[in-house]
Amino acid sequence: MTEKLLIDEYLPVHEAHQLDAIVVDTPPDAAYRAVRDLDPDKVAQAVPLLRVLGRARAIPAAIADRIRGDTEPPPESLPAEEYQAAFVLLDERPGTEFVVGMIGKFMTATQLEFRRFEPGEFAGFDEPGYGKVALNFVVQPYGPGRSLLTTETRTATTDPLSRNRFARYWTVVGPFAGFIMRRWLRLAKHNAESAERDTVQPEAQQ
Repeated sequence: MTEKLLIDEYLPVHEAHQLDAIVVDTPPDAAYRAVRDLDPDKVAQAVPLLRVLGRARAIPAAIADRIRGDTEPPPESLPAEEYQAAFVLLDERPGTEFVVGMIGKFMTATQLEFRRFEPGEFAGFDEPGYGKVALNFVVQPYGPGRSLLTTETRTATTDPLSRNRFARYWTVVGPFAGFIMRRWLRLAKHNAESAERDTVQPEAQQ
């Protein structure tokens, strides 16, 4: 791929990243439609273990909030249970790449809070105490009738203290992040190839 990646426009400098890829036995347009149709809820429904992991991740933060007596979050914040709204489509090159971003406080096990933002605010956001996550999905041709589906997750923090905390935390959560994204790719592959078979079979019967 010779074009500059869209993710480079939004988070070129990062402290942690996860890169995974899978070959899909469909043309690129079918692979792109399949991965573009997915979201965290659909992936969790297909892989119940991910829902369990998500709930387990939220428990320490909920306990910490009760101990601190936190009740009403500030208006710019989203609680953990509203995580769907926290992931914002930042940019898209239809048929090739799309980028999703999230801003939040997740640098330790007892932090899980998301920030409301508009796509244009992501790249320049630098308020201390936060982390930023950008993840993309890229589809490229990979021989006749096949595609290479790639995803990269990049994470950066906005101040040295958050950077140090997240570096320690990433050693624990990094493998789980990789597990989730590989499952995401496998589900996209399965959906794309199933849809392609469903399209080809009726044509073959005619």
